[in-house]
Formats: sequence, structure tokens, C-alpha cells
Amino acid sequence: MNKDSFYNNLSNIFDKPNIKTDVSNKEKYRNDWATRFDSDPVAIVFPKELEQVIDVVKLCNEFNYPLIPSGGRTGLSGGASALSNELIVSFDKMNKILDFDESSSTVLCQPGLITQNLQSFAKNNDLYYPVDFSSSGSSQIGGNIATNAGGIRVIKYGSTSQYVAGLDVVTGNGHHLSLDDMLIKNATGPDIKNFFIGSEGIYGLITSCRMRLIKKPDETKVVLIGFNEISSLDEISKLILKFDVEAIEFFTKNSLDQVKKEFKNIDTHHLGNDYYIIIELHDQKGFTEDLEKIYHAKLAKEIIISSNNSQKESIWQYRLLISESISRSSPIKFDVAVPVKNITRLINELQKLFKKNEFYNLILFGHLGDGNLHINVLKNTENLKSKDISSIQKNIYSIIFKLGGTLSAEHGIGANKMKAFMAYENKIKIEIIQNLKRYFDNNKILNPGKLVE
Repeated sequence: MNKDSFYNNLSNIFDKPNIKTDVSNKEKYRNDWATRFDSDPVAIVFPKELEQVIDVVKLCNEFNYPLIPSGGRTGLSGGASALSNELIVSFDKMNKILDFDESSSTVLCQPGLITQNLQSFAKNNDLYYPVDFSSSGSSQIGGNIATNAGGIRVIKYGSTSQYVAGLDVVTGNGHHLSLDDMLIKNATGPDIKNFFIGSEGIYGLITSCRMRLIKKPDETKVVLIGFNEISSLDEISKLILKFDVEAIEFFTKNSLDQVKKEFKNIDTHHLGNDYYIIIELHDQKGFTEDLEKIYHAKLAKEIIISSNNSQKESIWQYRLLISESISRSSPIKFDVAVPVKNITRLINELQKLFKKNEFYNLILFGHLGDGNLHINVLKNTENLKSKDISSIQKNIYSIIFKLGGTLSAEHGIGANKMKAFMAYENKIKIEIIQNLKRYFDNNKILNPGKLVE
């Protein structure tokens, strides 16, 4: 392929300010939060309208040149990372709300819309967009859909897929599909838009999406429970999960220590327990009495209940800043899930695995209500070989599968977990994904090296 010719053709689609080839932009766009690939993308382009997306996909097909759709790059599996010399198509400038339909409480928006901006729009219209996570201030809706993002409120509200009312996509073959009919009922075969939700950009590029908003819930309170014995977790969970909770999150003292280390303004001096749970819920009959039972049964050492919004935000910071606090340490990351009944066993077995290994610092946190645990292994030495890391992965996956779990709960497969996915996943499922890839992207130009080989 003639690289100069390809680049010259890009200038027929995008004006000069929307084609970046400088080192600074390449450094910014070539990786997500969890990768450090030493790649050299040919360029980063910034479409502003559907026609440019169609044209650039057709151009990449003509030259058989790979491209990567790029959102906020807040993923943790290398799903939006460049692996070699791909063209990066950033949706930073397709970031607007296009329409609000009050009758259906749906918002038509571009894929580059920041998640937090959709949340704010909903709030300003006395509605609610419940999908929330620590990166909501920088993640984009298109990326949320491509990974079917979950977050801290899945236990009550579900994942992103439940709020996608319609999509417009450009497939890897350059075909524009409008999958936004605004029908509540439509029994004319499978819903094609669902093929693109969670597909990690290997089938097509999302160019617009219609998102459902819901009724604004009543005010909630937030509770922080600290305890020192992991065996207490099951009993505490049983008492808590019988209530209608919005979120129930778990983290360890090691996680809190990392937050304290990286964010000097976060006050943690009064928190000295080994394990913590954060619960958010509406006032419910019997909840306070059960908190008292937990305390008097010595299952917990401390219980803090928020009395205002400032306290709620302060408590949530302990959990939501963990990912950012460890990012500079380049952790070995695992985003796993097991049946809720096995979450305590999972934590216990992981801690046993790492207890006598001074080369690693184990950081555990996650979504207790849906069995999703984020395992982060920080290296205390630079002398670890790839075989050591491979051994860690093998040991962790062995525990996960023994407990009936999955190797990816919400961050997708991307580049980081593709080999493990190919090795462990159901072979028929992989064949279906590969066959759909061939149909939607027969030249295999979209997001190569991600999800499946």
C-alpha cells in the first residue's frame, strides 16, 4: 500500500485541522487507560458528520488499511488501542445531543457525547440516566455501547444495553444502517442493533444513538461499612441484599492506601479496617435496624451513614478514585465475575494466592451485588519476566473458572484478553462472532487484533 497516497486521500475527506500526525496527538490517542503499546498510527482523524465516517471507511477498504474507532479511551482491555500503524478515527468532535423526544424520554446523541453530559442533560429535564462509573466524566456514549458498559448501579438498573433505543452505524464494509425506528413493539425478526452493542467496534462504527432516560429516583443515602474479617462478608451481604439497593461496592485497605497515596486531599485517617462496603439506597423500613444487627453481632467495626450530599460524595470518592490511583503503576488487570454466592470465596482464594509473594501488591475492588471483582496486581519489582505474569494469569483464571466465573465482566476483551478469550470461551460462540465479522467487515479492516482473531 502507498502510504502517501492513502494520506493524500484522507485530505479529500477531512480538512487539515481534523487530521493529526504529530507525536503529541499520536501519544494521546494510541492507547487506552490500561495499555502502553509502542504503536505508530498513521494519523488521527476527527469526523464531524456521518458522510465523513462513511467516506473514511470506504477509503480504508479501497486501500485495505486498518482503522480503529476511538472514544474516550477509558477502557481497561486495550479495545481502543493502536497495535501498529492503524488509522485512528476519533469521535471527539461528534459530541452533541441532536434531539430530545419528551414523549418517549429518549435522547438522540452523537457517539462522542461524554457520559456525564448525558447524565446532566437528564437531570436538567427532571429525568435520570443511571449508567455510572468512575470514568463517566471522560468516557463517551459510543464507547459505552461498544463495550456494553456496566458500572456501580448495575444491580438495580442494568447495563448500557438496556438504555439503547436505537443506533445508526457504518459497517466495516461502508454500509450505513439506520437501526432507530422508535417503535416500542417490533416483532420482525431479531433486533439487528444488538449485534453492535458489546461488539467492541469490530463490526461497525456507531454514528448516532438514541438513549432511554428514566424517571428520576428519590434521594438516597450512602452507608460505609468497615470490617476486618472476610468471613463477615457473606453475612453482611445477606442482610443488605434483601433491600432494594442502588449500589453495593467493595474495596480493600490496600485500595484505600493507593487512593491516599495519590490524592493527598482525600482524608482517610479515620478509616483503619481491612475491608469496606459502600451501599447506596433509598430510605427503607428495617434497614437501620439491620445495620444495628450487623454492628452488635460484631460483623462490622464501623458504620458511617451520610447525612447530606457532601458526605455522600466524600464516601463515594474512596471507591471511585481507586482506578485512577493505580493507573500510573501499570497494574496487571483482571475484570472478572463469579456467581454472587462465590464472591467471598474468590476474594479469600486470591488473597491466599498472593499472601506470601512479596513481589506483588494485590488491589481488589468491585461491584459486590453482581459478583464483579476488579483484580489489580501491582508489581513491587521490575525484575518480573513474562513467564511470571503468565503464571499469575493462569492461576487467577484457574480460580475464576473453578468458581463458575467469566474472564471479563464489563471491560470487554480488547487486545489484552483476546488470547485468553480464544482459549477459554465456548467455540461455537467464537465462530458466530467470527462469522458476523466476515459479514459486516469482509476486508477485516475494523479494530484488528481485538476480541477475536
